[in-house]
Amino acid sequence: MTPALEKSAVETDTSQDQEDAVEYYIDTSEDARVRRRIDWFIMPAMVLVFFFQFLDKQTINYASVFGLSKTLHLSGQDFSWAVSLFYFGQLTAQFPSAYFISRLPVTRVVGVSICAWGAAEMCIAASPNFAGLAATRFFLGLCEGAASPGFVIITSNWYKRAEHPVRVAWWQSCSGLSQILGALIMYLVGRASGLALENWRVMFLICGGATIVAGVSFALFMPKNTTTAWFLKPQDRIIATERLALDRATLDRSQFNAAQVKEALMDVQTWLLFCMGLFICIPSPILKFSSLVISGFGFDKFQTMLVGLPGGALQIITIWTAALGMRHTHNKRWLWGILLTCVPFLGVILLMTLPKSAGWGIVVSTWLAACSSSLMVVSLSLAASNVKGNTKKSTVSAIFFIAYCTGCIAGPQLWQAEDAPRYMKGLISSVVSWVLLILTYTTYYFVMTRENARRDCLAAAVEVDEKVDASAQLGVATDSDMTDREDLKFRYTV
Repeated sequence: MTPALEKSAVETDTSQDQEDAVEYYIDTSEDARVRRRIDWFIMPAMVLVFFFQFLDKQTINYASVFGLSKTLHLSGQDFSWAVSLFYFGQLTAQFPSAYFISRLPVTRVVGVSICAWGAAEMCIAASPNFAGLAATRFFLGLCEGAASPGFVIITSNWYKRAEHPVRVAWWQSCSGLSQILGALIMYLVGRASGLALENWRVMFLICGGATIVAGVSFALFMPKNTTTAWFLKPQDRIIATERLALDRATLDRSQFNAAQVKEALMDVQTWLLFCMGLFICIPSPILKFSSLVISGFGFDKFQTMLVGLPGGALQIITIWTAALGMRHTHNKRWLWGILLTCVPFLGVILLMTLPKSAGWGIVVSTWLAACSSSLMVVSLSLAASNVKGNTKKSTVSAIFFIAYCTGCIAGPQLWQAEDAPRYMKGLISSVVSWVLLILTYTTYYFVMTRENARRDCLAAAVEVDEKVDASAQLGVATDSDMTDREDLKFRYTV
């Protein structure tokens, strides 16, 4: 027993067949110390990888105003299809990814996929025409398919439920960071002269090569879970594992459970999360089309890169507003989801109504309309906190990202070249999506609150003693791989 873990034994039965019941708790200062240690090693690795994932997805946005369309002779809906095909690849990857994540260490699956998508990103630079761009974009999405679901699971494997919003915010902040740094890199590359290749091709080579380096580092140094953390001392590994056990979490297990897949498909929570992913992502093309929108209102390509920078900063601000707001208001995650939906909602309304002469008003509207990453923080933190069972977690994550991909596939098809620069059909679909998202968050709150109340009544009816012995508590949390539906002592975070 380590000094940080204390126990008090209470005699419950004199029988030889019964053991003393013990109640464990972890000293608060030791819990915080180990959590900080985990933060210093796990968070930078996740942030680095997610930065490159967002950067690789957004590079086509920057390349679009630096000659990609002209060089590859894109016309009509070719650019919209190039955006959508990435998500066809991600959609194709979801169930294979869920299977491999449930059978193999999730960190290894993610590490290999990072290297693969870096290679696919570099191949985009060799695209000779639309067909080549389409094929490489599809394979880029296919290789990235395991990353986001894997990160939800990694977060739940290292952190307690109350800690999820801030940790998800750390890696989701990379959406804004990549928007800022990506625009600066493209600005500098675009200014370079005497290059052997077109500037936009060089951008893809730089991003892809850096991604491969990040992927190799992640695969080599990211531990499987708290029990194998090379950066923790043996006694700290025990604390890191048992702090999750006391929070009724589960560890990563290399075992596929078909019953948990069935439960996930029958669980109303799964489909509410599905709706969240869908309605967040149907308006997402504004991120990929923002450069075209801004340039279409009279800004040159270099001005377009620079005026988009504050949009990335606004993404980061709203992400941390979500994370810290949930933390300091005893979560209330559903309410923060509704409040933060109002930000892109306002941006879309302004884009629909402002006159073309508004200039900077149009630019600010694109910043607001693109602020959807904070909503991913809310939704992903709900998925990470409220789904138990290794196979069920991977299945629900896959279903969430199927909705994510579906929205990202359908959305760009509503942003048609003949509608430029206003793209009215895309804006109308965004308004409808934001209204439906607000209704989904509200429904989630009432459904999960009702389930918590039902469990409270059940516990009172059978006079469940909340002071269970530690061995049973830890056994339920780490050994049995129970789902949130099976573990009636589990309470949902809303």
